[in-house]
Amino acid sequence: MKKSFAIFIMICFGTFYAVNFANAGVWDKCKVCHNGSMAPDEKTLKEKYKTADEFIKAAKESSSIMMKNYKGDADLKETSEYLGLK
Repeated sequence: MKKSFAIFIMICFGTFYAVNFANAGVWDKCKVCHNGSMAPDEKTLKEKYKTADEFIKAAKESSSIMMKNYKGDADLKETSEYLGLK
């Protein structure tokens, strides 16, 4: 009985930590603000930026303090790929 309980507790903690370390896609972080009211939504971004380079340049040059943590090359490249920009 004690062994089963110990295994159960270990599984619970393992699941808890695995969920906390799961990395959501970059757009999942972006879409919180890019919903059309706070910032341009996905459709608007696709219409406005025709290339990934144009999108990445605009994001890096953004003066919005909300974009401060999202100016990394890898994040912006992944987001531009998600948006279908080439």
